[in-house]
Amino acid sequence: MTLGEREQDAIRAVLDGLEREVDVKLELGPTATPVTLLAAGGREIDSNAVARDIVEAVCALSDRVSLSIIEHDEPGPWPRTTIGTGLEYLGMPAGYELTTLVHGILEAGRAAPGLGDASLERLAAIDQDVAIDVYVTPT
Repeated sequence: MTLGEREQDAIRAVLDGLEREVDVKLELGPTATPVTLLAAGGREIDSNAVARDIVEAVCALSDRVSLSIIEHDEPGPWPRTTIGTGLEYLGMPAGYELTTLVHGILEAGRAAPGLGDASLERLAAIDQDVAIDVYVTPT
């Protein structure tokens, strides 16, 4: 999958808002629970190859984004994209999920959090580690 010129222009405009450098790590390998993905017409999709194409194309649209790719031999939750220090995206960032990837990079590239004072105060009061999982689906 390649990004069209229109998509590239839109993503470049979003990434122009980066205020600091963002590291992106893409991990590829065999999946722990193999799933066959079919495109229209019954064509099988290689989720690692699609994820690589998309993530490489997005990261290439900004000088403030650096990409490292790690290929694993052991089965795992691949493809996995890590943005900054803790935002992880599992699966192919295709379709609606492309927006999630791009805006994740934008959030990681902000100099200050995009939260209001009340939210920051409540977060500062948390005295233990917290993991937050967010699931993205277009439906």
